[in-house]
Amino acid sequence: MSGCLYLIKQFLPNLAPSERKVADYLLANPMLSVSLGVQEIARQTQSSPAACIRFANRLGFKGYAELRLTLAKEVFSSEQVHQQESSKQVTEHTSAQELVHLVVDSTCESLKGIEEVIDVQSVERAVDAILHASHILISGVGASGIVAVDLQQKLARLGLQAVYTADSDMQIVEACALKQDAVLVSISYSGETNSVLKVAREAKKNGSKILAITRIGGNSLSRLADCTLHVANSESLFREGATLSRIGQLLVVDFIYTMILARRQKEIEPLLKRSWEAVAHVTG
Repeated sequence: MSGCLYLIKQFLPNLAPSERKVADYLLANPMLSVSLGVQEIARQTQSSPAACIRFANRLGFKGYAELRLTLAKEVFSSEQVHQQESSKQVTEHTSAQELVHLVVDSTCESLKGIEEVIDVQSVERAVDAILHASHILISGVGASGIVAVDLQQKLARLGLQAVYTADSDMQIVEACALKQDAVLVSISYSGETNSVLKVAREAKKNGSKILAITRIGGNSLSRLADCTLHVANSESLFREGATLSRIGQLLVVDFIYTMILARRQKEIEPLLKRSWEAVAHVTG
């Protein structure tokens, strides 16, 4: 696990008050924190050793000692720890050149963040489940629906039986009919979209495996899922429009697609070639 400070920032909005005290202290005093044990950190943050250990476990560490060791490696690394800046705001006076730079820069930072929060073992489990599924249902609405369409198209090109409909009621209907050996891929940045959660609950009643693509930090969807592929907590839940979250989810879809392609390259390549030729509108 790398990027300990970045990871702490990702979980910050969803922490319990006692855990947030620990997180705030580590972010404000990373150099000092690596020299303090769990008892001293608890005293400094007016929390408790149990809260420190829960916080470490929430981040994916086996205990506070492992978190402290990882933080020490980061703090004493010869590389500069990059701190995300959000001082630049888009206004009516922002020039086109500034806007392009801002969007490109924030997108690059968000994509780098995916590598910090994604669990490669979860990607492997998700791919394994998709490859062995009798049927794949994809759920998502709004901006996440755009990602769902991309995933459905990619899986179809790979010869897999994947279904997506933009009608949220039909997604629920499809979920009610899923078999135990089917897989549901639920896509929601917030992890709290009512229709997506309804689809997941219906699929769970049938014993179908649920794969979630959602933001890190914990939410209702990740608690329902058997396997969660995280994207960075890059946008507030109340936003003008999904930008970074959508790009992050599309990148996770690319992880899935590329891994399936790598695993079944010999049998898939002829299919890709044939499908490309069939839709290329090339005469001859």
